[in-house]
Amino acid sequence: MPECRESIVPRMYVALPKSGPADIELPEGDCPVMRPLIADLLVAYAYDMDSHYTLVPYRDLPKLGLTEDSLHDCAIANLRRIGCVMEAHGGDPIYMVTAGGNYEATLILLPEVCESLASMVSGRLIASVAARDLLFFTGDSDPEHVGCLRTVTSKVLETAEKPLSRHFI
Repeated sequence: MPECRESIVPRMYVALPKSGPADIELPEGDCPVMRPLIADLLVAYAYDMDSHYTLVPYRDLPKLGLTEDSLHDCAIANLRRIGCVMEAHGGDPIYMVTAGGNYEATLILLPEVCESLASMVSGRLIASVAARDLLFFTGDSDPEHVGCLRTVTSKVLETAEKPLSRHFI
């Protein structure tokens, strides 16, 4: 099996509103494992196959010897192991994090990243994952900063190749 625990990483997805009955219902074992994060953001788990990602279906959990919770822990550990080189750009009032283009949005799942970002802003950290390859953040000490983050997020949602959410974390 090319899929293994060491290749599992978290990926961000957005929950789309139901617009009617589904054309196809997948068997539960074929459904990808996902968990809600906040508002319409979901954390999914995928095998990083170098050239693409394949979502982890529920049927793989027993083969991997994992539960939903241990799958999450495994994906977070693997994200740490990857060792993305993060850089914060901009500031005053919005920062953007870059980390190679694949894991920016998921970096918000790492408490140590949140602590580092929080140390750069005034007030409480507020982050936006408007696209999978973008992570913006600011502090809530000034309402104008939050307004700027909302504006940047809206613009990205209109043009991003892989848009996610307008909700803040």
